[in-house]
Amino acid sequence: MRQTTGTSTRAGDGLGLAEVHAHTLASDGMVSAEALVRAAAAIGLDVLCITDHDTMAEIGHAIELGASLGVDVVRGEEVTASFPPGIHIIGLFLEHQVRMHMSVEDTVDAIHDAGGLAVIAHPFMPTWFASMTPGRARRLLQSHRVDGIELRHTAPVLPGTWRQLDAFYADHQEKLGAALGAGDSHFGEYDLGRVLTVFPGKTAADLRRSIEERTTSPRSGSFSPAGPPLHMRLAQQYRSMVWLGAERRAGRVGSGAGPTRG
Repeated sequence: MRQTTGTSTRAGDGLGLAEVHAHTLASDGMVSAEALVRAAAAIGLDVLCITDHDTMAEIGHAIELGASLGVDVVRGEEVTASFPPGIHIIGLFLEHQVRMHMSVEDTVDAIHDAGGLAVIAHPFMPTWFASMTPGRARRLLQSHRVDGIELRHTAPVLPGTWRQLDAFYADHQEKLGAALGAGDSHFGEYDLGRVLTVFPGKTAADLRRSIEERTTSPRSGSFSPAGPPLHMRLAQQYRSMVWLGAERRAGRVGSGAGPTRG
């Protein structure tokens, strides 16, 4: 494992630690699902959610490996809604893949139809794509509830964003669901554990119940991985901006089920 700094990832008696947002080579991550599981086990995580962009690759071997190492692996997906702006919604505990490029509202419906929990990914980023703005979140909440929001995440934000996000959550908690912490890992051992979700229990079932009951909380700063080398960062940018787009255009990424509600 890479040299790291920081304290232990221990959550406390009766509490577990989860990474609810992580990527592999199935989309724009730089590690296999199995390598991601090993990295999770090495830092003491209890649950790892694999949420590749617009795809749900076969992760049976990773689930088996996790079981042998004491890490519950959850099937998920980071779904890209329609452009512009291509807002990202995380689906956790999915029974099948959700297709990309639907409206945000239809994406939330499709995640629920697939048996999953819908989570707003990295909100309030200063970008026109991928992230949900306060105004768009308010529009969504006029007609829909979600199951959680990444109240703390690792995406770049402007000064004052966390205060703004906390205030928004306080005003809309009933419809925003659980407060989660998400590391958005793309590099396995090099970046896993930066921001985590603490929950009562230790298993994936406990995590789901905690999200549904809103007993989760985000945690930052308990683990500081060394970060990937420059060549790996550059390779990941190419994979995200070039390779993944080509996979979408070819139809190998992005298919799946849409909403069944009328």
